[in-house]
Amino acid sequence: MKVLRMIMIAALLTGLFVQCQKEMEDDLPDGDLKKASWLSGTYTVTVENVAVDYPFFEAGVVRIPDGESSAGPAFPGHAFSFSFHAGPNHKLSFASMYGLSNDGFYAPAEGGISLYDSGAPVTGDITSELHLWDAGTQVNQMPGPDNPHSGADENGVVRKMSDVGDGYDYGSVATNLMANLSYEGNSMFRLTIQVLEGSTTAISPIAWVVHTDGKTPIFKEGVADEGKGLEPLAEMGNADPLGHYLAWNSGYVSPVAPVLWVLHEKKDKPIFTENTPDYGDGLETLAETGNPEPLFNSLTAGGYAAGFQAMRTDGSSGPLFPGQKYMFSIEGHVGQSLSLASMLGASNDIFFSTGDEGLKLDNGVAEKDLTHYVKLYDAGTEVNEYPGTQTSADVVEDGKVMLLDDGFSYPDVDQLIRVTIQKNE
Repeated sequence: MKVLRMIMIAALLTGLFVQCQKEMEDDLPDGDLKKASWLSGTYTVTVENVAVDYPFFEAGVVRIPDGESSAGPAFPGHAFSFSFHAGPNHKLSFASMYGLSNDGFYAPAEGGISLYDSGAPVTGDITSELHLWDAGTQVNQMPGPDNPHSGADENGVVRKMSDVGDGYDYGSVATNLMANLSYEGNSMFRLTIQVLEGSTTAISPIAWVVHTDGKTPIFKEGVADEGKGLEPLAEMGNADPLGHYLAWNSGYVSPVAPVLWVLHEKKDKPIFTENTPDYGDGLETLAETGNPEPLFNSLTAGGYAAGFQAMRTDGSSGPLFPGQKYMFSIEGHVGQSLSLASMLGASNDIFFSTGDEGLKLDNGVAEKDLTHYVKLYDAGTEVNEYPGTQTSADVVEDGKVMLLDDGFSYPDVDQLIRVTIQKNE
């Protein structure tokens, strides 16, 4: 996917129109609901991005060493492995206790490890990305099998062990561990952390998280532990509290693109026909980039009353992020059908729609929640990838417009968007 192409497009759309509508001249045959003279009465439509604004993308805990049947540490000659999904805008962070210490742990730098280089997945030996850290929660004692783990509370800050200067020998990362990253296709990676023969320690189960650049999900260097679960991991090897925090705060988040609307007769299917190829009138552009303008132009050229909304209720323009709304008015006739379409931003060619026949306008003045009529559709123009990874693959599909069913897991529509309509008195 062209990453958040809609954000740049929305800037262009703002210069064109914020809520654009075209009514046709009174030159259509009588009885045709596309005729402007039929448009009487106004309706207010509200579209809101209701998704949870998760700070992280994907997270987990690996408790069982490779080849073992029960949870526990990985001793010299053993390893932990785990798989995860990530796109070019993601990084990987993780932590594992240096088992024979008071509060030492292995982890990358606070901002995590980059997983792509110029768009290509990073693979191979990444041991040099790991460091031994001191959590600053317990005073260090002699590392090794005789460590009593009874150091006093330290109330310190997270630092590299090499900066602590406690005089103890922890070995080096390179002599204790080997970390190897492999790419398994479709945005999936696998990391194996091998505890080398001759290592000075075992390592604990691992808490891991995939996140965007600029996040520091596990710790900040030079800052005290933030109480998210690092202390029990670094002192006792218990990765579950940290893993729970990371998983609870991880998930799929997507912007909602500017919303296109069109009024039409029930028999018409102006945007698409389910289970047939895209008409070529602009749906592909809407579904792949979030730009509704080409489809809007095609609809109005065909005699339809149509428009799109790119201005949020706070006065700014662009796609909707969690908590933001569009609100716009349409002029319509009871009995007409209303169709809506908007790109699911963190996808390749997936869009929200009220279906190919749309929804009939009625005369009730109470606000109605239309969300249960909204479905996710696949435009069939670009091969889907793992949701949220947003690579630049852009593989042409030549498929059909159909209800989304690509084998991946997506949140339910009502966890992403809310759509309401109210006839104005």
